[in-house]
Amino acid sequence: MRFVLPIIVLLLLAGGAVYAGLYFGGFGNDKNGAVVFIDAYSIYGETATQVEQLVHQPSTVQNGSRTELNALLETILTEDVTAQRRDTLARLAFKHLAVLRDEVDEAQSAQAQLYEHLQRMDDALAQIDGGQMRAQGQEIVVAARKRAELAARITSVLSETNDQTENIITRILGDGGNLTDEHIVAINESTEKAEGRHATLTRLYDEIAEQQKQIERMFTLFVDSAL
Repeated sequence: MRFVLPIIVLLLLAGGAVYAGLYFGGFGNDKNGAVVFIDAYSIYGETATQVEQLVHQPSTVQNGSRTELNALLETILTEDVTAQRRDTLARLAFKHLAVLRDEVDEAQSAQAQLYEHLQRMDDALAQIDGGQMRAQGQEIVVAARKRAELAARITSVLSETNDQTENIITRILGDGGNLTDEHIVAINESTEKAEGRHATLTRLYDEIAEQQKQIERMFTLFVDSAL
């Protein structure tokens, strides 16, 4: 046994050394994979920024169509105007609503590209042998996917808002420009849902901003480790 024990110890140490080299070792053989991942991240980062600009655009106060639509809805729903005048304003509101819908569609198209870039980041991780570096990269991808999901949820809420607005305008046009008592009741009943969407949007915008900061911190650590 005195001869077997040292052999076992050596085997264990050798195995441990191999494991340490794969998981903690100096990343010398992984730099090419790391560079591929970093390049994929750079493209992802540009698209993610574009997506977030697009999902903010339909709801920002600087958006001319949003401002005009809100002003028109206020007149249509709260002021004492003739049915003909209300009909005219509703048709104008439809034009601004169409612009906002186009903006949401643009955001959704950019989101589709974003998921393609996320997949490229994920594929790049397969070229990294070092377990620690690969784990760091995987954490970035997971966080980036969550960031993308937040953006997708924002566009979904914006679409719901646009749908409700379209329903209001369509009914007014269908009623010949009149705002009926039944319609007023229906609008009041939907107010709670509208307030809930507003609160949800506020929370999602805050979450996506925080997620961006977290990913940037994680990426900085990855680059420091890899290069």
